Amino acid sequence: MKQQPSDLSRRSLLKALTVGSVAGAAIAATGISVAQASESNNVAAPKSSKGYHKTAHITSYYDSLRG
Repeated sequence: MKQQPSDLSRRSLLKALTVGSVAGAAIAATGISVAQASESNNVAAPKSSKGYHKTAHITSYYDSLRG
């Protein structure tokens, strides 16, 4: 049975892909946190009108549930 000679170019390609993907993930993870930090420092947070606000309508609904 013949042994196939090892293909060094294939091995080096696999090594490069592995190292590249790990490095890419590390850069992406740090890049996202840096972008979020710089965005939050430069822009003042505007008062948002979205989300939960306790209004008279909601208060009357809660009162109807109690009684």
